Amino acid sequence: MILNRSTHSVRTLVVHTGGIGDFLLFCPALKRLAEEGPVELAGVDRDRLNLAVVSGIAEAAHLIDHFAFSSIFTGPSPLFQKYVTQFDRVIVWMTDGDGRIAGALRAAGVRDVRVLPGLPPIDWKQHASDYYASMLGLEGLPPLRMPFEEDGYTHDVLIHPGSGGKRKNWPLENFIDLAKELALRGRCVTWSLGPAESETKLPPNSTILTVPSIVTLARHLSGTAMYFGSDSGVTHLAAACGCKAVAIFGETNPAVWAPKGDNVKVASGNPWPSVSEVLRAIRE
Repeated sequence: MILNRSTHSVRTLVVHTGGIGDFLLFCPALKRLAEEGPVELAGVDRDRLNLAVVSGIAEAAHLIDHFAFSSIFTGPSPLFQKYVTQFDRVIVWMTDGDGRIAGALRAAGVRDVRVLPGLPPIDWKQHASDYYASMLGLEGLPPLRMPFEEDGYTHDVLIHPGSGGKRKNWPLENFIDLAKELALRGRCVTWSLGPAESETKLPPNSTILTVPSIVTLARHLSGTAMYFGSDSGVTHLAAACGCKAVAIFGETNPAVWAPKGDNVKVASGNPWPSVSEVLRAIRE
């Protein structure tokens, strides 16, 4: 499937319901789509999709209820049909085993419909961003960069200890030991905690950052000198915001899932890298 190469502006709707990391891994391909014409986004979490809107990649982000997407499965509603006919191309990152999603979009008059699995296959060996690009006939896309205004936020070191899956989290005691070692070296450490880390027990007097939205977190990350985090969506966001980032990996494969870019270093081990190995990534 090759994208449109003509000079005609192509209006695209992308439906993406995955997590922050999966969405950011798709964003290099999304930027390429936006070169062909306006892009709107729809999903189950408008906050994460707004990362692409605020950074200038997409025009708008909506919840999928905005146009009654779920009516596909019971009988496409007039609202669904009216909305999707605004677009020349609709790309849906979902498994569509019975073809119902693609069929409803074509029946509504969308001429270019792509319904694609939202995650790479289990045996995928290349980088995950290459999966999203290859499914759209693209290759050689540069690493994602998302320009955000810093709004005066500055941090020396920001640590985000959590992720969407506990098995991907470097042990908290290792993060705490890392923070102590960084403090001994004169670094000022701030902890970033989101909803997934609400029960995290940090040492007394820790400096903790909580933010109202992922876009606000992106503004903080854009003003951060050094970031440490596990295999998480926030780690991908830190890399996209351009700060120096150390991504800490255990059982997941960094060759597939690590953020890409010259500002990113990966510390990995079996089952985990040590604190000294993570610190060595800074020197490297």
